[in-house]
Amino acid sequence: MSIPFRFASLLSRVVVVATVALAALICHAGTDTATAAQSPAPEIGVSLRGVTGQTIEQGEPLRIAVRLEAPTDAAKPIVLAPVGGNWADAIGVELVRAGGNVVVARGVVVGQPESPRATLDRDHLAGGMWRIPAEAMAGVGLGEYVVRARLAISSGVGWIGTAISDDANLRIVVSSADPERTTQYVLARAHEAWLAGKSEEAAHLLDAKLVNTPDNIPMLTLRGAIALSAGNPGAAQACVVHATALLPPDLPETSLELGDLQNRVMKALLFPPPGAATVTSPAWTWPPMSVLLPPKNPPPAPPSPLFTGLPGAPQPAAAAISQRIPMTSTPPVPAKGNAVSAVAGQPAKGAEARSNPGALVPPAELIDARIIADPAGQWAASATAGTQYGKTQYSAAQATGAPNISVAGNSPDAWCPENKNVGTDWLELTFAKPVHATEVRVRQNDAAGAITKIEAIEPGGTTHIWWEGVDPYVAPAVREIAWFAVRVPKTAYLVAKVKITLNLASGPGYKEIDAVQLVGATQ
Repeated sequence: MSIPFRFASLLSRVVVVATVALAALICHAGTDTATAAQSPAPEIGVSLRGVTGQTIEQGEPLRIAVRLEAPTDAAKPIVLAPVGGNWADAIGVELVRAGGNVVVARGVVVGQPESPRATLDRDHLAGGMWRIPAEAMAGVGLGEYVVRARLAISSGVGWIGTAISDDANLRIVVSSADPERTTQYVLARAHEAWLAGKSEEAAHLLDAKLVNTPDNIPMLTLRGAIALSAGNPGAAQACVVHATALLPPDLPETSLELGDLQNRVMKALLFPPPGAATVTSPAWTWPPMSVLLPPKNPPPAPPSPLFTGLPGAPQPAAAAISQRIPMTSTPPVPAKGNAVSAVAGQPAKGAEARSNPGALVPPAELIDARIIADPAGQWAASATAGTQYGKTQYSAAQATGAPNISVAGNSPDAWCPENKNVGTDWLELTFAKPVHATEVRVRQNDAAGAITKIEAIEPGGTTHIWWEGVDPYVAPAVREIAWFAVRVPKTAYLVAKVKITLNLASGPGYKEIDAVQLVGATQ
């Protein structure tokens, strides 16, 4: 299987969470030429993919995402154009024993960039995936290590010099029978086989585990992706249905990949390519029977009735729904100590500002795959903002449509204000179909926690303040994509727009929003 460096296929969305978020940022060559004297060094970062607790087993293959960007103080674009190769060839990924400088293994780039040159500026990043194969990792002993990336260009047109990333810590331990450890190992080997074009081998690796332990969302997601890439959407759908029925309130980071796979599977089933009906899929594309059967121990029904239409999802009774979320004229009251208030602000120009207070939705209910599949939700069709970091990338338009960012962190596919941590800014989104609304959901891919006000706007311009206060979000130790949602009683008025106000001084980093969903009343 030939894998292009710009992962535009399903592989980009599922095989590795970081692949799409980084490899899709590959930059084409620009017309600017910068010299070492004119440009500061690029910033380079690494992150380990598919690794829990910074620990792997001996012989476990390793995947490393590499990211290049211009520093914020760069006055001119940074051009990477080495002589005798492409910019990816100038990057070396090294595994080094902690406390030393001896390289014990080196990474191999996955695919190749579309252009030999890359331009880094406020609108362009570059990055991709490197891997250290299992055979190389088998010769690495137990102990503490670090992974780093080194960009070195000695001659060429543009920037010349060396840039080194911060270290990513890694511990190599002896093989064990711990279920989480063995699952990570199997997933790593399956990913490696698929990246190498060995889809059948990858499927067999997963199936050997799924036969007895089929209730694993990451394994089901990868297995479905392999089946879909092999031309068997029916088998992929079986994996999606089984995985969806397992969705817990605290879904792990694979949720977006599952939701994306579900969308792609449905598209393949509804719009099959010509001649697909006459093609018989190989037997290996089907998962084991244990995947085709319903989960033995599905989780309890989610606390919200919004997603009861998902395939295989538990169906709570109507009485239970009304007890969980009493949709009366009085919205749920936030718990004491929750920094939430509903304060009427100044009337919007040309319209009367009215208070229609709502309550924050608990994070446990905000699950990527369920939100993406919610039939009552619609994504913004257009958007404007107070400021935007770029004309196209980082613009307000990047916050329209369904989510397209898989990994937390900076992405040009999100709206980003021009300022980093000074003052306030706003994003206003228009939806194609005005609805009597019950909720709005905001997907924040970087520097979450800055939202201070949510306003709903009628077609005629009347503004209703749904929520105003201090976002109680607390950043975890590991950066994550975060949803912010406000729920209100079903509005008597139609909502056509939503305006989001940010306090840019709420914390460090550029605040970025990937997508916004407006939820209409189902009755």
